[in-house]
Amino acid sequence: MNDDNIDVLLEELDIRAEDVRCLLMRASDEQVAHLWRQLDLSIIYHDWALDGQVVTPDELEMAFDARDIFDSSSLPLIQTIRSHRDAIALARQISRREKIVFDIEMFREFHALCSSNPEEGLKGEYRKEIPLHRTYLHEIQEPGTIEESMKELVQWLANPVEEEGEAIHHPVLFVSKFHHKFMRIFPYLETSGKMGRLMANMVLMHHGYLPAVIHATERQRYYETLKDPRRGLTNLIVDSLESSLEAAERFLTF
Repeated sequence: MNDDNIDVLLEELDIRAEDVRCLLMRASDEQVAHLWRQLDLSIIYHDWALDGQVVTPDELEMAFDARDIFDSSSLPLIQTIRSHRDAIALARQISRREKIVFDIEMFREFHALCSSNPEEGLKGEYRKEIPLHRTYLHEIQEPGTIEESMKELVQWLANPVEEEGEAIHHPVLFVSKFHHKFMRIFPYLETSGKMGRLMANMVLMHHGYLPAVIHATERQRYYETLKDPRRGLTNLIVDSLESSLEAAERFLTF
């Protein structure tokens, strides 16, 4: 897709996003809280599916229920879902800051919250191998280059530019470039997908958008865009944002 077409898509997206922001301003606190709860449920369900993991609606509802879990066999799963929800809450909290300042510690914090093994997650160790069997099939960096690449990514996030040195003029274009760079590094074996999408959504929320929830039905399309972003990572993010905005419009005007 050429630059003119993507500019038109982004302009239409911004108009719709502004309409939803106006609806949110007029909505009750209860409506807003319910909308964010539904978005959180949707993010976790689809994020897990994108990583090849199945979580049922009943399991999600159980995890979102504040009551204690007495079934010991379900406890590890429920705790992992709740930790993921904590990561979403952290992203929303950071998105409200006047400016998001990225550093290595922020990435480690999201990694720990998205990890199914809290003790290992807190160590924040980068992967030490390229696994033979993995969900994502795009090219990822050699383990020995991860630490330096993460430092370079943090530097780029402080001053994001295109390869030609031109400034990136729209938040969605920035998020697309950020997500692709991070997923190429793929610093953590288990959590890179979830935290990569979550931190991208953190930036979108910072700029007044709802989260872009990439649906499980778009799994193959998503994988293809990671192998070659020219196949439409930006377009996929736009489509996912449009879906979130459409759902919010339906809920807030019901």
